[in-house]
Amino acid sequence: MPDPTPSQPGGRPVRVLQSVRLGGAHPSYADHVAAALDPQRLELLSFSYRTALVGRWDVLHVHWPENLIRHRSRPRQALRCVLFALLLLRIRVLRPGVVRTVHNVAPHERGHRVERALLAALDRRVTCHVRLNDETKVRRGAPVVTIPHGHYRAELGAAGDLPRDDGRTLLFFGFLRPYKGVDVLVEAFGQLADPAARLVVAGEPATPAMRALVEDAAAADPRVEPHLSFLPDEELSALVRAATVVVLPYREIHNSGVLFAALSLACPVLVPENAVTAALRAEVGADWVRGFTHPLTADDLSAALAAAADRDPAAVPELAGREWSAVADRYAAVFLGPATAGARA
Repeated sequence: MPDPTPSQPGGRPVRVLQSVRLGGAHPSYADHVAAALDPQRLELLSFSYRTALVGRWDVLHVHWPENLIRHRSRPRQALRCVLFALLLLRIRVLRPGVVRTVHNVAPHERGHRVERALLAALDRRVTCHVRLNDETKVRRGAPVVTIPHGHYRAELGAAGDLPRDDGRTLLFFGFLRPYKGVDVLVEAFGQLADPAARLVVAGEPATPAMRALVEDAAAADPRVEPHLSFLPDEELSALVRAATVVVLPYREIHNSGVLFAALSLACPVLVPENAVTAALRAEVGADWVRGFTHPLTADDLSAALAAAADRDPAAVPELAGREWSAVADRYAAVFLGPATAGARA
């Protein structure tokens, strides 16, 4: 019998505790990575503070660490601060591998002073940073690898030759949060003179104010079409296929699963111009990633619609190397590598 794949002494898989819960109704980035990993080499555990503080694990994989602290209830948030501090103490004593995937340069909503101190302390314990593009800055001297964000062609379906848009439809989709600039988008669209243009805003609002913003825009302009709830993959795919351009008017953009969902279905995107989006345009082509400089204007929207109308309707963007199997292979190398070997030795 051949030797088991190197993992732990005796062939036990390396246990990787995720900072998120796996297997929810709506698959996350972490779920896509987990589904493609080899379970004989790596055992992924969903997060709970009980597991984090008294369970057996070898590597902590951190996504959006602020979510381990934040809670709507102030007493529960205070309790989470205490638990997070205890987790930091366990990391300091046991010195396990700590891998952090840097989805954002900083949390989209600024946290309180205690939260910022706890997150900084965690960052000092990271043994390897994973960034999704080469522009992400991490702590000086910290080990770092780049693993590109995966695409969603398998989940959403290949673009193929199915009927597409009418040439006049702009789409925003995703969780509606203030930093995403939906207010700027509806204002710019309201100044677009084209009576045939259409703006579809789809996704679950984060706050009642976000819901009211879109509903008020729809009441004032019949060209605005709201879909204010979570969309399953089938409905999302249909909306993207019917769109001419997906518009992401984010005040800041660094990584975005929404962007890759749009490209997976061969829909061009309009995004803020920065080093990250410029690099992506160089990778997939200018037909697919168009930049604008804040503030977003009606002219930006009109130009994006015109550019999309001129492209080859049978073309698809080049997304090679962004399959989740390739992403998972690179994560496996991180989890099994020397940077995370502390507690496994």
